Amino acid sequence: MRSLLPSSLFARVLLTLVLTFGSFAFITFFTVVYYALFPVVQRSTSDLAALMELSARTLVQLPEAMQGDYRDKLLNDYQLWLRPENDAPGNLRNYFFPYVQRLSEALSRRTDSELRMQSNIIDGKRWFWAELDTPRGRVWAGFPRDRINTRPLEGVFIISTLALLLLVVTASVLARRVTSPLTRLAHAAEEVAKGRSPEPLPESGPRELANLARQFNETSQQVRELLADRTVLLAGISHDLRTPLTRLRLALEMLPAQTDPALKARMERDLEEMNTQISQAVELGSTLGAGERHRLDIGRLIGEVVGARPRIVWQPAQPCVQAVSALALRRILGNLIENALRYSQAPVEVRLDCNHRAAVIFVLDRGPGIPEAEREAVFRPFYRLERSRNRRTGGSGLGLAVARQLAVANDMEIHLSSRVGGGTVASVRLPPEEEDADDGQPAPAQGAGTRRAPRPPASTALDAPVIGNPADPKSSARTPFVTDA
Repeated sequence: MRSLLPSSLFARVLLTLVLTFGSFAFITFFTVVYYALFPVVQRSTSDLAALMELSARTLVQLPEAMQGDYRDKLLNDYQLWLRPENDAPGNLRNYFFPYVQRLSEALSRRTDSELRMQSNIIDGKRWFWAELDTPRGRVWAGFPRDRINTRPLEGVFIISTLALLLLVVTASVLARRVTSPLTRLAHAAEEVAKGRSPEPLPESGPRELANLARQFNETSQQVRELLADRTVLLAGISHDLRTPLTRLRLALEMLPAQTDPALKARMERDLEEMNTQISQAVELGSTLGAGERHRLDIGRLIGEVVGARPRIVWQPAQPCVQAVSALALRRILGNLIENALRYSQAPVEVRLDCNHRAAVIFVLDRGPGIPEAEREAVFRPFYRLERSRNRRTGGSGLGLAVARQLAVANDMEIHLSSRVGGGTVASVRLPPEEEDADDGQPAPAQGAGTRRAPRPPASTALDAPVIGNPADPKSSARTPFVTDA
């Protein structure tokens, strides 16, 4: 049953209102028909049945010379046509009409016999006929469709259509008034989750929704203040720690010449590691928000990040121009490539899939891989799969945390999965291009003059076949990456 319900709140509210009002309208309609229209129809058919029977009995009792005038008067004044048995109407057929059905029942009650009216077409008009028994033979009594002058089916159709239209419009307006503030709240919450500062929500509307918007605005403001305080705190700690580090470096340089060179080198490495850890902690605590997007050639940017690093396989493909934050993407790719090089002794491959609206960058290594249960945990700050806490074997545990925070803030996605044949693949899905984006627009700063290759309207790149080992024909499963754990 739950699978039949709509997924959105607006659709569910709309469905509830439509079913509620529709049920009420349905019950109201049939109540009016049963208690108001049926009695009126019953009285009308009884009167017409009495007129038809009385007219037929009167006709056969009149002298033959007066019967013609009497029939003409009934036809002109009451639209009732009486015909003797030897002048029966032809081409009679059964014809469904609710009023006539009720009239047949009324005539049957008056004549104490089963009677069913029939219909034919005379001069383009539909007539209804009943064969009535009289003391002097049978008489056909008929009347045209115009005499009733009602159109019940048309009336039901018009009323139902207008009621349904009014019901849907009213329910849509009510549902939208309820769900619009919640939709704005959901979008604002997404902005906060991405590290952005959304505009304050309007604190208007129903009391409950206004209170909810007010509480969210206050909470959002507190989150911004906490992030600002965290940045200031880490900046202060960094400054306070770097001052003694500078003094230690100075003292190290002033050591006597006879100091053991190996000991001095170890001390220099320790100081450098401490300085690196402080820099990374400050980087994590700084505002890693959304950067300004520019249209640039993604392949050229990847080439600049790869540079002349050893053990990296990167083959530039056709130009792939997309609007991204260049600074954020450089830092994300730099962290992923650094992790891959640290954990893999084999060459690390970097590939770009630009065949869809959202391009995907893959970083593939042949390292030990990441257990599936750990693939989300490795994005937490200072989380490392290697438990020794030795930076030479496991890094600081901040690389993927910074990459994930930057990706979320800039509408990118990072996924990790195992690589066929061993290793890990990290996939970075870039923000999808707008449908009306001008693909021929030159990219500012980088990739000027390049044009993006035509792309079929297919699924996103993450749904594309995975890029695996070029030498392994079975490497066709999606394989996103290794961590800086």
